[in-house]
Amino acid sequence: MESSEMLTNDEVPTGDDHHFRREDRGLRWRRIAGHLAEHPEDLSIALENIERWLRLGRVHAGPLHEWRRRIEVARGSAGEWEEFLAFLAEPNHDSERIKSCSPFAGLSCLTEMR
Repeated sequence: MESSEMLTNDEVPTGDDHHFRREDRGLRWRRIAGHLAEHPEDLSIALENIERWLRLGRVHAGPLHEWRRRIEVARGSAGEWEEFLAFLAEPNHDSERIKSCSPFAGLSCLTEMR
C-alpha cells in the first residue's frame, strides 16, 4: 500500500493487539458502579486487593491509598455512597488518573463472560 492510501476501519489490521478487544472504559466503570449499587458488600474485594497489593510492595502506592480513602468516606453516609457511585460511573477515566489503578479486579461483573 502506498503511504498516501488510507485504511478504513474495516481494513485496519488488529492482529493480537488487545486494545482492539478491550471493553470501552466508560461502560466498564458504569458496570462496576451498577454492581456495587446492588452489592455494596463487594467493596470488601476492593479493600482486600488494596491491602494485598500494598503488602506486596506496590511501587506507586498513592492511587491505592486514594482508593482506600474514597471507599472509607463512601461508607460514611448514604450521600457519600451516592457520590462515590456517581464518581465511578462518570466518563472521567481520562481526567481521573486514579481509575487507571482499579482495585475492583475480581468483581463478578468483571469476571463473568460477556
